[in-house]
Amino acid sequence: MMETKDYFQTKMLTDRITQIRMPGNVMTYLVKGDTSAVLIDTGCGLGPFRAFVEGLLDGLPYEVVLTHGHVDHAGGASEFGRVFLHEKDHVLAAKHTSKEIRSLYLRNQFPDFLPEDLVEPKEEGYLPLSYGQVFDLGGEELRIVNMGGHTQGSVGILFPHERILLSGDACCSFTLLFAHETSLSIPEYCENLCRLMEEHGDAFEQVIYSHPHNYGGPEVIWQMIELCGEILGGLDDHIGSRTLEGDVAYLAKAVDDHGRRKDGKIANLLYTEENLIFVDNRRK
Repeated sequence: MMETKDYFQTKMLTDRITQIRMPGNVMTYLVKGDTSAVLIDTGCGLGPFRAFVEGLLDGLPYEVVLTHGHVDHAGGASEFGRVFLHEKDHVLAAKHTSKEIRSLYLRNQFPDFLPEDLVEPKEEGYLPLSYGQVFDLGGEELRIVNMGGHTQGSVGILFPHERILLSGDACCSFTLLFAHETSLSIPEYCENLCRLMEEHGDAFEQVIYSHPHNYGGPEVIWQMIELCGEILGGLDDHIGSRTLEGDVAYLAKAVDDHGRRKDGKIANLLYTEENLIFVDNRRK
């Protein structure tokens, strides 16, 4: 097994929040209060992550919360006894935590991984996670908000004392909506974002993400709401592409060689025809 330091790198974002960069180009977060802590996401389940996390806690009790059920977020869940995940993503997580799915993902993202370093899959036993749920850590709290779209059960996590929103993969500079009932429709996704901003738009000044290529502040959410309207109105660039699962998809806005929108805005969306729930004359 590779040494732990070769798998995990930490960066202090605030006095309370530690970002942990994981194999597969994904980032998890450890949030410490005065009396307890929360680990957000578990990466792909490669290497001794639980031991690494507990080495950062000095005995502080903690819970584990997943932003959604995809391979690179729920993959290491089996190392932990108590794991919270929204019930809409339980079936998805059971599929994505398999060693086969995780190996396929890591071959592209972290080709030097050793298969024997993969933890066992977690197929069941998740604790329910609900919108509005609060984790009181003492001096800080985490509030769960609905950001369903990328997956049906995707959540965002507010840190009200730090005035930060963790959007995970739910709203960023390259958000993916998948077919086959994995994701929500664009109207449903847009409605969730509108409700988020209506109820919590004044609660955060910074947005953080689960992958290092994503960027932007609260404006990314308003831009995504605007972009959803353009897509539904047939006004986006509608550039032919593919999802990670190989389905025919469309990129809403043209990007430069660095993957950033050419028009200077941030939010972008890759979607399928199934996400539209309608077919207009242009897209028949």
